[in-house]
Amino acid sequence: MVEVRRLSPDELEPFLEFMDDRAFAGQPQWAGCYCQFYLNTTAENDDPAAKQGLNRERACDRIRSGVMQGYLAFETVDGVERAIGWMAANRAGAYVQLPPAPDNVARIICFVVDQDFQGRGVATAMLEYALADLPRLGFTHVEAAPLASAEFVAHGYRGPLSTFVKHGFETGPMLDDKHVLVSRAL
Repeated sequence: MVEVRRLSPDELEPFLEFMDDRAFAGQPQWAGCYCQFYLNTTAENDDPAAKQGLNRERACDRIRSGVMQGYLAFETVDGVERAIGWMAANRAGAYVQLPPAPDNVARIICFVVDQDFQGRGVATAMLEYALADLPRLGFTHVEAAPLASAEFVAHGYRGPLSTFVKHGFETGPMLDDKHVLVSRAL
């Protein structure tokens, strides 16, 4: 049974254990990001130290300060609870790499699921939890930028379009050659 919880300083260790170990076993090109790319400035992303430990430090600082927000999925395996999924969901303005938006808009920017748990509804559970929780945080709208086509599966950290459509998101314009803007009221 998957349990989803909002990221908090109390969840820092499970977040780090997941990101340090299992998160990117199937997509090693994203290892070292710690979901900092859209929170970082361009200069911070261009720093070679970013993926060599600096992003991990930034994630720790941003989780402790509340700047970094999202949801962790947990599963108990052999009597031990461990994080098996992550979804970044934050105030739109926190993502400095993306265009600005009003303060009442949240953005869902990233999904990472342990490859041993993929295809079991973990990402859907995190999305459904967030759609219920984000209004409690004062958000009235949510945006995401999933893949427009399954053709770009190697870039799939933003989730599939079909998952968002099933959850009432409306399709908007293409943002680039791979991603489409989707949004919905909360």
